[in-house]
Amino acid sequence: MKALFDTIKIYPKLIITFLIVLTPLFTLSLVMNKYGSASVKSEITNSMLSKVHFYNSTLENEFGRTIAIMREFARYDDLDLLSNRTEIMNYYEQRGAIRNLQKELSVIKNSSTYIQEASVHIPSIDRTISDDNFGTIQQDEFDALNVLTNHFESPFIYWQDRLFISLPYPIKSNRQPPDFVVDIEISIPLLKNALLQFTNHTAGNTMLVHFEDRWRIGGDEPEGFLQAINSVIQADNADNAELHSATVDGQKYLIAFEKSKTLGTTLIMYERESTVLGPLDRYTVWFWMISILTLIVIMIVSYSVYRLIHRPLRTLVRAFRKVEHGNLSVAFDYRGRDEFQYLYTQFNAMVQRLQQMIQEVYEQKFRVQHAELKQLQSQINPHFLYNSLFILYRLAKKSRDENQIRFSKYLSDYFQFITRNSSDTVTLAEEVQHAKNYVEIQKMRFAGQIEVAFGELPASYVDLTVPRLIIQPLLENAYKYGLEEKETGAKLTVQFAEDQADLLIRVEDNGELADEELIANLRRKLDVQDAGLETTGILNVHRRLQLQFGAEYGLVIAQGESGGFSVTIRLPRTTSM
Repeated sequence: MKALFDTIKIYPKLIITFLIVLTPLFTLSLVMNKYGSASVKSEITNSMLSKVHFYNSTLENEFGRTIAIMREFARYDDLDLLSNRTEIMNYYEQRGAIRNLQKELSVIKNSSTYIQEASVHIPSIDRTISDDNFGTIQQDEFDALNVLTNHFESPFIYWQDRLFISLPYPIKSNRQPPDFVVDIEISIPLLKNALLQFTNHTAGNTMLVHFEDRWRIGGDEPEGFLQAINSVIQADNADNAELHSATVDGQKYLIAFEKSKTLGTTLIMYERESTVLGPLDRYTVWFWMISILTLIVIMIVSYSVYRLIHRPLRTLVRAFRKVEHGNLSVAFDYRGRDEFQYLYTQFNAMVQRLQQMIQEVYEQKFRVQHAELKQLQSQINPHFLYNSLFILYRLAKKSRDENQIRFSKYLSDYFQFITRNSSDTVTLAEEVQHAKNYVEIQKMRFAGQIEVAFGELPASYVDLTVPRLIIQPLLENAYKYGLEEKETGAKLTVQFAEDQADLLIRVEDNGELADEELIANLRRKLDVQDAGLETTGILNVHRRLQLQFGAEYGLVIAQGESGGFSVTIRLPRTTSM
């Protein structure tokens, strides 16, 4: 698998990597979306079922209380007197009993917001009494209401688009007419308005249906709609504890219902599925749209990363290949400020350093060849020179001339040091001693006209390995250009000082030729890496020191405190060869 992945290019790798990282998050989001949708659907289902149960229980309690009040009213004494004993009552007693009945009927009427009218029909006096009316019995209405109903299972009578609860009293076994009939008319508009408040009637509705007597209250849908709902309710295993679905005219509805055992009715609540579950469906659509958009964003981001990383890397690889084939003229001009700017800058610096190192190697080879040529041109036989100087030294001792003895000794040591070619490096102590020998020879030459102050080398630098002839050429320049023409007051100082981890060797004279222009010119020559420049004297010393110790070491030229030249050698404390 890893081998196959390694063969894929960077852009597909980025896309696959993003997909691997985001797939668990996407899966988790999908599961949460499904869980959230199921939870919301469950809440909607429970809410509709709870509403139906609550409102159905409310209607049962309301009408049950109304029926109880009717039964209590049927046992009222004045009602018994008017229906059975009017012949023994005078006019005023009858009027008083009627007013009492009207008061009681008014109380019944006001006991519920659904009661439109409370009346009692008394056949013995052929009168219908209500809270505000006293008139003749309407025979068709009396016949319709003089029906014995089961107040505990189906108390309603639906007649001429009017809804009643009636109570014939007393119930006689010989089918004789009752003494009176108490009826309560239910206000269909008020009941319908109450049903409308049960649900959002813009997307659904609530209706009270009596399927056996084929009447309903609420709901403006056509009869076919009711038949479709009835088929769902009457289906096998139809449970009022579940939310059902029905399709009418291509429109899906969610249906919740509950049958009332005490009223014989069914309370049905229905709403359009698109309205109830529409937000969930839109949320699902948005989820998939966001998922597709995320995939597009992954591809765009992957391509952007590909351009931001792969293209600069490809350019850098091509540049390395050019360098590999020997082309050191490669250089980048990167205008960005990101990490690739650092890489490109370091690449340019590396190429420049390679060029510089190649130049330095070439220069060093050139100097070696040039030095070998100079050595061949000026080579003398060291043994012959040493023997001649030894003879001069013995002749001086025979004549017992101390000056001759010291001079011949210094001269012998001097030529022995400069003609020794077994190694290009010496210890700093040997280099300093050679410089002192040179100074002693010059003292005899100038017969004490030049005052020399030579400091002591710190003990920690005695064994430091340095190139040969780095101090004596500076002394030679001081004598030749600064002090040779000075008649009086000539001074030369050699000082040693420690600067943190470095050693400073300062050679300073009080000559009169050290003007600022000359010093600036020498400084420029020290900074130029050119093999064609002079390779002797000060420049030679500076180049050799930098080749051995690095660019931060070498010579520093300045004007001395007394007005002459001041040349400082900077050496490290230790060095590895």
